[in-house]
Amino acid sequence: MYTKHDEYELLEFFGSEPIYIPCKDSGISMYVTEDSNGIKIVMVLSLYEYKCTIDIGLHDREIFTTSLDNVEYLRAESGGLRIHQKDSARDYLIYFKPNIFLKIE
Repeated sequence: MYTKHDEYELLEFFGSEPIYIPCKDSGISMYVTEDSNGIKIVMVLSLYEYKCTIDIGLHDREIFTTSLDNVEYLRAESGGLRIHQKDSARDYLIYFKPNIFLKIE
């Protein structure tokens, strides 16, 4: 089993191919994007370990970081990317347009 996601949705949101760590077969991929205001988001997804790390920075300064366990799925929703953890009442939503921001529901 692995974290459910659509690679094409992630490609569309981040605007670039993932970086595989150390290779594609490992199931660990890193996605990076930056908006016009200098807000940068780095998301590392470990499919087989059900983990996701989100780092948000502004002009190369870290302003937020979190590590999520038991990530069940990632999916496009309401113009953003929803990250859902199994047995958790909170979801993380990442929006990319017009600017990057994170919402916790």
